[in-house]
Amino acid sequence: MIRAIEATAPGKLILLGEYAVLFGAPAAVLAVQRRARVRLTPSEDRAWHVRAPGLAPGEARLRIEPGGGISWEKAEDARRLGLLELLLRGLHDMGILEPSKLPPLEVLLDTRQFFQEGVPGRPKLGLGSSAALIVATATALVAWAQGGDAAEVDTSWLAELVELHRRIQGGMGSGADVAASLLGGTLRYQLHGEARRPEASPVRPPTGIQLRFIWTGRPASTGDYLERLHRALEDHPTTTGRHLEALGELSDTGIAQLEADDGEAFLETVESFWHALDRLGRCLGLPILSPEHVKLHELASRAGVRYKPSGAGGGDFGIAFGERPEPLEHFVRLAAAGGYHPLQLEVAKEGVVSSANA
Repeated sequence: MIRAIEATAPGKLILLGEYAVLFGAPAAVLAVQRRARVRLTPSEDRAWHVRAPGLAPGEARLRIEPGGGISWEKAEDARRLGLLELLLRGLHDMGILEPSKLPPLEVLLDTRQFFQEGVPGRPKLGLGSSAALIVATATALVAWAQGGDAAEVDTSWLAELVELHRRIQGGMGSGADVAASLLGGTLRYQLHGEARRPEASPVRPPTGIQLRFIWTGRPASTGDYLERLHRALEDHPTTTGRHLEALGELSDTGIAQLEADDGEAFLETVESFWHALDRLGRCLGLPILSPEHVKLHELASRAGVRYKPSGAGGGDFGIAFGERPEPLEHFVRLAAAGGYHPLQLEVAKEGVVSSANA
């Protein structure tokens, strides 16, 4: 009998390839050591008990009906923990597992590492917490269904998790964050063909290139930006497509430079990508390069390093790139003095990790 299963999965930052990755260009994505933690233990009664520190206070209770139906004891829990309900329904609908055949479980969903302590309101950091939680939870549930054996980490499991994440997120997103959470390390990620089949492989940053991570202090909604992008593609397909094509060409170039260990050229591509994001943002009428990012880019130029937002922009994280530590540390000091938040983020060399106690 299984007594407990625990799984953790890391978050992510995009190094290069934002927006373009949605349309078949490669992206470079970095797994970071802020991890979602999921723990499953047997319930002492016939109900599932869910605790989600960081997401919802207290404990929620639910029952799973045959066919994937979810019955919550309190309606507000369905709203606060909707991601879990969508995940359970998705696992059922995709034929990955039948949740109603699992025994009632005590479920811990811990995403506290994705929130910024010491800041009023404990804002969520834009590090892919939803993808990390989906990967960790799906891995733990499948392991329980298989008697403690986790799903094999291969291309088919990546594709299933990306599809599951798309269903939960309303069909948006590339799945790059899912790949980072599943596989860890630094990855080349790309969607292939009309089926948008995900593919990920390790890539090593150029020798000598160092990174510094800055949280702007303002969260941003990736979903809102992607909705605006898709509306622009419908209303102004030629203009919007031209900007996306430019980003795609730079993504191709930058990934090739990573693989060729050409750090100097990669830094120039980062700067070109900044300007291409600016043009896309002006086309969409969106502040992809928000005032915070613009100021940080100015500080980076003053320090002699390169800078770009990580992700959809509008806030959240930016990354500084440089070949020598001294200019990068100078930038970090300037950013901190300007009221921004440099964060120490380690590369997560491991993706999802699970263990079972029988």
